Amino acid sequence: MKTWPLWIGAAIVLSLIVHILTVLLVPPSVMTLAMIRMADADADTRVLHTPPPDASARTVVRPSPDLAYSICLFDMAEGPMLVKAAVPETYWSVSAFAHNTDNFFVVNDQQVEGDTLELLIRREDDEVTGFDGIPVSFAPTDKGVVLMRMLVTDRENYLELDPVRRNATCETLTR
Repeated sequence: MKTWPLWIGAAIVLSLIVHILTVLLVPPSVMTLAMIRMADADADTRVLHTPPPDASARTVVRPSPDLAYSICLFDMAEGPMLVKAAVPETYWSVSAFAHNTDNFFVVNDQQVEGDTLELLIRREDDEVTGFDGIPVSFAPTDKGVVLMRMLVTDRENYLELDPVRRNATCETLTR
């Protein structure tokens, strides 16, 4: 009796199991490790403004040397989060990532009306009042990361723009 069809079938089943487990387990694991690193740097209590990236920078995965990064963590179990940031006169974006690494919100400098972004991140079942007219994004997971990026063309430009990004806030609203 030929056993090779059985071995091929077993290999296919094993490959499918490994693939499914990888897709389901790796993204949350990567985000958990990144969030632990950020929490160690106090990104869970304030906005963390990373220094200009160099070869050893790894607070942000694969950082670009042309961007200045600011990061804050959110935990919807503690309450909704209000993000405020000034929009500079250069490329700038704010992205929110769920715990499974899904990007659920993004906006850039061309899409914001005015010179300041105010964004409310909350769960579907949160009832929040007093924030009429502020864009709302619904977090698909309780924990995640808000990442702000700003284009920096040279050292002088960095020194000019750094104070602008340092005015960004991520405030957890109490329930």
